[in-house]
Amino acid sequence: MAIPANKMGQLKALFSVLSEKHRQTLVMTILAAKADGEPKLPYDDLLTLLGCADAEPQEDRWEEIFSVVKPLVVEKAKRCDQISATVLQDVWEYYLRELDPVRASAWLSGKEVLADIRAAIVTAYRDLMETKKGRNTLIKKFGEDEQAQLSILLSLMNRSDELEDFFDGWPQSIKNLDDENLAPLREFNEHLIVESPEITPYVLFLVGARLVHPFHVFRAVEKVTGHSNDRVMIKTELKVVGDALLDQNDIWLNDFQWERNQKCDPDQAVASLKNFIDLTNGWLSEFEVDPAGAWGKRLSAQRSRCGKVWDEHMQRIQKMIDRVLPRRRGSVTGRQTMPDIKRDIIENDIVLVENAITLLLGARSFAAQGGFQSSRDKLIQMLESRIEEQSEDLLALLSQEHDDYEQISAHFAVLVRIVKQYQGDKEADVLSRRSVAAMAA
Repeated sequence: MAIPANKMGQLKALFSVLSEKHRQTLVMTILAAKADGEPKLPYDDLLTLLGCADAEPQEDRWEEIFSVVKPLVVEKAKRCDQISATVLQDVWEYYLRELDPVRASAWLSGKEVLADIRAAIVTAYRDLMETKKGRNTLIKKFGEDEQAQLSILLSLMNRSDELEDFFDGWPQSIKNLDDENLAPLREFNEHLIVESPEITPYVLFLVGARLVHPFHVFRAVEKVTGHSNDRVMIKTELKVVGDALLDQNDIWLNDFQWERNQKCDPDQAVASLKNFIDLTNGWLSEFEVDPAGAWGKRLSAQRSRCGKVWDEHMQRIQKMIDRVLPRRRGSVTGRQTMPDIKRDIIENDIVLVENAITLLLGARSFAAQGGFQSSRDKLIQMLESRIEEQSEDLLALLSQEHDDYEQISAHFAVLVRIVKQYQGDKEADVLSRRSVAAMAA
């Protein structure tokens, strides 16, 4: 849509008498409408008349304001050291629309430096936090659960330049956190807490975001605070550092869920199991935890839950195997039981067992530390015995004249698939060749 020439003159005259505050507010409104994709309006012409021809909004430009917390940002926060991306966007939008549109407009049009807009946002939100009415406004706007995220954000934003300069010297991924990083960290933290006494746990969040082994954060805790156990730490603001790791354990535990009659994701489940064990064992090796304390009790409950869930998985797999390699009482094969060749073969059941065996094999190295060694051993014993029995009995049946020959062959084909999944191609090929020999006998 273009503005007619006669209207252009009128608008230019109108805009020329606007105060700077009103001009900035109008610029902000036009930029926001343009970014929001409002019905077509002559945005560019209006901005030109307002002296902001180059004020092209960049959709993601606001993210630069919050770059200091980027390592903590996730799509949806599930740990106390995470910030949801939507919270950041809401913080900016509320500032842009309601708290200080003039200054926000100046930022959008390139007339405000990064440090100043950050400081202005921090001040605006902290002013709200200082009054009951303001706090209620923020709760209503962002939600009560998001207030902790807001506190982390404002604390770190308030020292953005220093924090970004400091961590620029760190590797993005640290496998072994040692004094090369810890000594400067202690000095830097001592500098920060002079004016930002609340910031230490949030700085440790940034440290943790770079660690290959999350439990190494306790090396930073001990270096920075002098705490080597949880007896004092859980009574201070530093409690959130351990809580964040426990939150991560809960996330991994939730990855163990397996819907009935559905395939699981073996890679994800086993990776989460490994991570859970590594974090739990690593934590206890790095930091003294009181078993009767808040962390000790939660850790104990998590380890118990891990063992229980995987015990249930082992029992479930056992029942699944029983369905696809069925037995019934009988004497035809000289055993107390024989293959139940009358049982219908259901392809989906076979697929689910193949998937379950992948999970079983992937988890075998972690059974002892995961607390399900006994149920895993019981399952392995059952599976191997069932394969042996089913192999010998079906081969015996294949070597005889039998009315149900096709059904016997179908059950043998299932057995070969299970053997292939559990023992590999070589064993499956050997079994197949034995069937050929049996039928030729």
